[in-house]
Amino acid sequence: MNTALPYRRSLRTLVALGLGAGVLSGCSSDSEPAASGGSGDCSSLEGETITIVVPYEPGGGYDSYTRLVAPYIEEEIGATIAVQNQPGAGGLLALNSLLAEDADGTTLAIMNGVGAGGSSIAGAEGANFSLDDFTYIGRVASDPSLLVTSATGPYQTFEDVVAADEFRWGSTGPGAEDYVTSSLISAVFDIPGEVVTGFPGSGETELAVVQGSIDGMSGNLTSRRGAVEDDTQTPVLVVGEERPDWLPEDVPTVAELETTEEQSELLDAHLALIELGRPFVGPPGMDEAAMSCLRTAMAAAMENPELVTESQEQERELAFLPGDELEGLVQDLMDAPPAYSELLATLY
Repeated sequence: MNTALPYRRSLRTLVALGLGAGVLSGCSSDSEPAASGGSGDCSSLEGETITIVVPYEPGGGYDSYTRLVAPYIEEEIGATIAVQNQPGAGGLLALNSLLAEDADGTTLAIMNGVGAGGSSIAGAEGANFSLDDFTYIGRVASDPSLLVTSATGPYQTFEDVVAADEFRWGSTGPGAEDYVTSSLISAVFDIPGEVVTGFPGSGETELAVVQGSIDGMSGNLTSRRGAVEDDTQTPVLVVGEERPDWLPEDVPTVAELETTEEQSELLDAHLALIELGRPFVGPPGMDEAAMSCLRTAMAAAMENPELVTESQEQERELAFLPGDELEGLVQDLMDAPPAYSELLATLY
């Protein structure tokens, strides 16, 4: 049996796993627009209507981020951007549909990197794509996950969750972050129970947690902040390396847990998957001019001071990563350690 040790993700560990370059490239949001690739000629898209599909119901974090950023990209291109919600299969329906769209740059989607990436790596039913099928425009945000429970329920710490006789997580479905992260944490720490799927969006899952219909959920940090600060949900674990200032100091990160070497390797790989975050993606083989336009426009939009201010007012942290760097990160993820992909495969 491996001896338990404090979990730490280091550069040396990431390089050993083949995940270092992509993770490090996402550490800064100050990437130069030139890194997005191409000259940014938008003549083919100017005056067109560009649809950005959100794979979930209106009102959730992915919907909010898309509607926050879209007007600034619209301004850069001189096009009209329409946001369309297409929920289904935990976010997989919209991505499967995107594969068949015209690759002229007029249809994009925001991807749930953890959910879609985990489903793809695992070869899950319903994920009819490989991560490298898509054209990557740029990442909007990269948000660690936060595990929460009801503030009035019996599970007020991560130790309570681990000790549960049966813990019920809530999820929109297998293609979502809340499914992949909660399932993986249960498997890594031998938490008995199940993941209850079928919630239309995070809002409905959140309500079920508060009402006690389910015991807990995984969600992005920024999306969970309001409920935590309103004292309706209790944060029990940050699935990330750093704890934000607005969380109590007694809420652990996975970096502070005692883990075996095997557990550490699995958590390392999953944190790298989290780095994929919330990217805008297009169909396979996108027209080069359209891709160049969209990448350059997004890079410029993400540096717009007005967008930065608005994101701060909405408490939606931005973490831009250019499309070409996302492609490198995707390649790293496809080469993830076999133990990680094998574990993901058992979750579906």
